[in-house]
Amino acid sequence: MNKIITRPEEIVKNEQVLYAGNHYLGVPIIDCQNGAIQNINVVSLSNKALIELKGEPNLFTPHFYQEGKEIGIERIDISKEQYYLPRLDFFLKGGIRVTGRIFTDLKEKGLIYSFESSEEIEISLFFDLKDVCLLRFNSHQIDTKKIIKRDKWLGNPVVNILSSGISLALAFGGDKDFEVDDLKEKETLNLKISCQNKNCFYIAANYDPDGASAALIHLRRKGYSGIYHEFLDWLKKKTIPYPKDPALETRLNENLFFNYFYSIAKDMESDKYLALTSRSPRYYVSGAFWERDGFLWSLPAIKLVCPKLYQHLAREMILIHSKNPGDHAHYIDGTVLYPGFELDEAASYFILLDNLEDHLFDERLIRALEEVFERIEREYDPQTGLYKTFLLPSDDPAEYPLVTIDNVILWRGLQNWRDVLLKKGKVKKAQLIHQKIENIHKGIHKYLVKEIGGKKIFLWSTDGKGNFRLYNDPPGSLGTLCFYRFVDKDDPIFKNTIDYYYSSCYPYYFKNARINELACDHHPHTPSGLGLCGSILNPLLSSLALEWLKKANMDFGLLAESFDKDSGEAKTGVGFASGCGYLAYSLYYVLIKEGRE
Repeated sequence: MNKIITRPEEIVKNEQVLYAGNHYLGVPIIDCQNGAIQNINVVSLSNKALIELKGEPNLFTPHFYQEGKEIGIERIDISKEQYYLPRLDFFLKGGIRVTGRIFTDLKEKGLIYSFESSEEIEISLFFDLKDVCLLRFNSHQIDTKKIIKRDKWLGNPVVNILSSGISLALAFGGDKDFEVDDLKEKETLNLKISCQNKNCFYIAANYDPDGASAALIHLRRKGYSGIYHEFLDWLKKKTIPYPKDPALETRLNENLFFNYFYSIAKDMESDKYLALTSRSPRYYVSGAFWERDGFLWSLPAIKLVCPKLYQHLAREMILIHSKNPGDHAHYIDGTVLYPGFELDEAASYFILLDNLEDHLFDERLIRALEEVFERIEREYDPQTGLYKTFLLPSDDPAEYPLVTIDNVILWRGLQNWRDVLLKKGKVKKAQLIHQKIENIHKGIHKYLVKEIGGKKIFLWSTDGKGNFRLYNDPPGSLGTLCFYRFVDKDDPIFKNTIDYYYSSCYPYYFKNARINELACDHHPHTPSGLGLCGSILNPLLSSLALEWLKKANMDFGLLAESFDKDSGEAKTGVGFASGCGYLAYSLYYVLIKEGRE
C-alpha cells in the first residue's frame, strides 16, 4: 500500500465572514468590509452537488446615496443576533448610520436584505451573476443561459438561469419605492429603494420564473418585519441557555445553529432533506457527505434543535447511504465519491440507533442495516476477533489495519443493533451480534493494550502479529473511549493512555504551547479542533479542554479543523458545519446533560 496523505493547505490569515440561510438557501459569505453577499447556493440532488451563484467579486453589493451622490462607508460593526442572524451597522460619511440585516424566511425560498437609516437616503443593491457552478469539493463552472425579464404580475425583474441540467430563477422586489434600471440587453441589475426610515430588498428563488415570482409575492404579503421576527423568535426558543458562562453559551449556540443550517439542506427540486459535511465553500471539501461527520457529529446536534427532524433525517440518511457503507466520502445521493473503507464510518450507522424511535424500524430499515453489517463482516479478522480498516478517521491510510477507536465505536454500535434485533424477535441474529461484541472487547484488551514505559496503555493500532503504532488521530480520539462507555474514567489503562499522549513522550504534543491539544499526521503543526471536542468529552481532560477552547477562537467562534497552538486562530478547515455540530454537542453533553444526570 502507498501511504499517500492529502493535507489541506494552511490558511495564512483567516478573514471573518457573516452567513445566513435556511435549509433551501445558503448565504455562506457576507463580506464584513462592505456588506456584500459574495454568493448563494441551493442543493441539487439530481446534480449530486450544490448549485452556486457567484459574483465577481460579489453577487449582491449595497451602495448608499444622498441627493444623487454616493456616500462612503467609514466602518461597519458586525454582530449575530440570537447567535445566528447577521447584523451590519454601517457608519457612513456625514454621520449617517444604517443598520443592515440579511436573513431568509425560516422555511420559504426567500432572502431579504433590510435597512434602517438615520436619515433619508437611497440604497442600491447591485446584482452581478458572473458564474453558475456545481459545488462539491471544488467549485466547477458550468455553461448556462441567463435571461432577465419583467414578471407579468408585479412587473418585478426576474433572472432565469438555464442549462441542460439546471433550472433556477431569482425574482427581485422591495417593500416600497422599489425601482430597477432598464433591463434591456443587460446581465446585471441595479436594484434601488429609498429609505426614509425602514425598507428592504426581497430576493426569491425557485425552480422557474413563475415559481420565483410567486414566492416573491408571498414574501411581500408576509412582510420583512414579520419574517425577521418569526426567525428570531424561533432561534430564541431553540437557544440552549448556559448562564454560568456566557462565553461558552455563545460558542455552543453559534456552532449549534451553523450546523443546523449548513450540514443539512432541502433539495430545491424534490423537497427531500439531505445531509452534507458543509454547504459553505469556505470548507475545502464542501458539498459532499461523510458518514462519520453526519452520524457521529452533525445529527446529534440536530437532535438538540429539532428531535422530530432528527428522527426523519437519521432514518432517511441510513437508507440513502447504506448502499455504500464505510466508503471514505459519498455524493449527497449515497453513491461513492471517494473510495476507501473506513470502519468508524460504517460503524457509525449503529451508533445512530440508540436514539431512534421503535416505529421507524420497518423491514426496509432493518434490511439496510443488515447490509451495513454484512459489509463490516468482510473486514473480520478471526485471529483477533477484531475488524480491519483501510483508512483512519482522518481519512488517511492506516499503517496497521486493526484500530482501537474504530473497534470501540463498532463495539458500542453493535450493542444498539443487538437490542433492535431482540425487539424484532430476531433472537439468533441478536445472539450472534452479542458474541461479536464480546470478541471485540476481548480482542482490544489482548491485542491493543501494551506496556509502554512501565505502564499499560491503549495502542492506536496493530496488525495482530506484534507490530503496533502509538498514535492518536483527532477525528477518532482515544479520549472518547469513556464517552463510548468502553471504559470508565477511573480505568487505569485509560488514565495511562491519556497521560502518555498528553506528554513530551508524544511528538504531536506541544508542551510549551499556549493550547496543548494534539496535532496529527494530517496537520502536523497545528492542534485539532476535532481533537479538542474529544478532550471536552474526556472526563480526565474536560475542565482543561474548556479552558483551551476559550483561548482558541478558531473560525471567529466556530470550530475549525485545526488552529494555531498559540494564537488559537484557524489554520485549516473553516466553514466546517458538521464539525461545528460536534463542538456544540460536546459542550451540551458536558455542560448541561452531565450536569442534569
